[in-house]
Order: sequence, then C-alpha cells, then structure tokens
Amino acid sequence: MDKRYESIKFMIETGHIKEFKEIFHYIPKSLLGKHLRTNNPRMTRLVTNVDDLTVHEIFCISTLFDVDYHKINHIVFTQYLNDKKGR
Repeated sequence: MDKRYESIKFMIETGHIKEFKEIFHYIPKSLLGKHLRTNNPRMTRLVTNVDDLTVHEIFCISTLFDVDYHKINHIVFTQYLNDKKGR
C-alpha cells in the first residue's frame, strides 16, 4: 500500500480529514481517479460536487484506503451538508 494512503487512512480515522475534498491536500486527484477508472474532469467535479459520487465509488474509495465504508460515507456527507449551508 502507498504510504500516502496509509496517512489518509490514519487522518480519516482520527478525524483530521473531515470532508472528502481534504483528501486531495495529500494526494493528487489523478491517483484516485485512476483507481475509480474515471477521467480528471469528472474527478474535479466529484471533489466539488460530492452528491455525484455513487455508492460503488464510495465503496471503492473505502477499499483503496482500507477505511470503513461508513467513515468515508460520513466525510462525503459532511462535505455535502457544509456545501449546502454555504449556498
């Protein structure tokens, strides 16, 4: 496993990463995009519009980082709620 993925796992599990977009402070979107088999424009859109993420993609992200699915879902949902408040 890539050391950056281990760091992200630790930061998610300890609450240092609170929103999905914060993952990309530590890894480029292209790495996750490659794992999800999607292109860079769609990854850019997913970072800012988490409501476009599918359940399958959230599950794949949890598998990649070896983090419980519910924790990934939580950071996605937190970002969704915070984005809705800001509008």
